[in-house]
Amino acid sequence: MTIDNATQIEFWNGETGHNWVTHDALMEAMLQPLGESVMDTLAPQSGEHVLDIGCGCGHTSLSLAERVGAEGSVTGVDISTPMLAVASHLAAGHSSIQFVEADAQTHAFEPERYDAVFSRFGVMFFEDPVAAFANIWSALRTSGRLAFCCWQPRAVNPFMTVPAMAALELLPAPADVPPRSPGPFAFEDPKYIEEILSSSGFSDIAIESISHPLVFGPGLSVQEIVERLVTIGPIAQMVREAPDSLQQPVREKVIATVSPFYDSVTGLTLDGEFWQVDASH
Repeated sequence: MTIDNATQIEFWNGETGHNWVTHDALMEAMLQPLGESVMDTLAPQSGEHVLDIGCGCGHTSLSLAERVGAEGSVTGVDISTPMLAVASHLAAGHSSIQFVEADAQTHAFEPERYDAVFSRFGVMFFEDPVAAFANIWSALRTSGRLAFCCWQPRAVNPFMTVPAMAALELLPAPADVPPRSPGPFAFEDPKYIEEILSSSGFSDIAIESISHPLVFGPGLSVQEIVERLVTIGPIAQMVREAPDSLQQPVREKVIATVSPFYDSVTGLTLDGEFWQVDASH
């Protein structure tokens, strides 16, 4: 029996989804280069039909549409109503793009409809990843291909660890999340990624390690950047649950810790480590 993704649907339609919309430009500026790298690997061709999994606010779908041209099409799929509202607004007038509010794990895709499947950090949240990728596989044509990016372990990603370690000097550690649980780091183990894809029907699986700096908040003050981090960044939930008496001390601790990585023009720059994955139908 396939397990549904009710928890993630609630999460991305709640405060996190709305906060992402509020800070969409900030997040897009940071993540866009990684998505473009994956698109270069996928190499969508003019006239092709592409499925964008976890399309969020639609920026990746727009970029894919530019690559496939007027004769091609892009279908963006996401579970977040507020993010898809932004996507629909951005793509107004683009007849080659359509958005579907659906769970890619269970959605009844038209069989063999797509030439390619793309995702930028949108495939690590499935309760049953094998079922999800088998469903995605069924939507691909026989010669179809898949490419996505995902996070390597938290420990090798200073964007995640530097602010968090500062906050943890004052706040209790959050409960441990079991390995491979749905979330940003579900696919941190490349062997696990390969197991999922091969079990789902994919072949010619290639997993490449990508290093790319994450640049967050160009032009903002370090105080403004930390305020964004406690709203949408890696310490958001931790700080949100902290008592009022610790709200400002935590912010001051994080400001002091991230300041060495801050520049008034470029903002906060911390290294990032990712997996870039591609496979064939």
